[in-house]
Amino acid sequence: MNGLEAGVVDSSALICIAKSEPAAGMFLLEMGKTGKLYLAAPTYAEVILATMSLQGGHAIDAMDGLIASLKIETADFSGDDILVYKNAAMKYHVKSKPSGSLNMGDLFSLQLAMKMNLPLFFQGKDFLKTPVKNAMKMLGYEMNEDNLGVPTVHGKI
Repeated sequence: MNGLEAGVVDSSALICIAKSEPAAGMFLLEMGKTGKLYLAAPTYAEVILATMSLQGGHAIDAMDGLIASLKIETADFSGDDILVYKNAAMKYHVKSKPSGSLNMGDLFSLQLAMKMNLPLFFQGKDFLKTPVKNAMKMLGYEMNEDNLGVPTVHGKI
């Protein structure tokens, strides 16, 4: 397998794959080699809305197929999760302070990764100032800072 034991998936990684962006193949390869993948239930809802917005309602079945093919497990969000979410929001939400970079959807991914103490598959710079581990970086990829934190295959360590 040679992948991670487990990881959390952010919407940015799934949308990257759905849009066939340059890093799509890298995410597919590495997530496919990961033992267990988790997606926060509210993040799944965000993915549905983003998919509809970018590609139309017909693309939702394809996204569901992608999630099923990667065997991503949907993790529930309950009242017990509010405290971790609230603390993350106070530190990292875009409206919490000038250095905040996460939107509402990002915070659900961050909350789940922190709760489960797992690395996060994501694309972009949004999570770089958070305590969450970058799954692609752990797998030896460098992040192309000139291109919004996209993992680079030629930069694999």
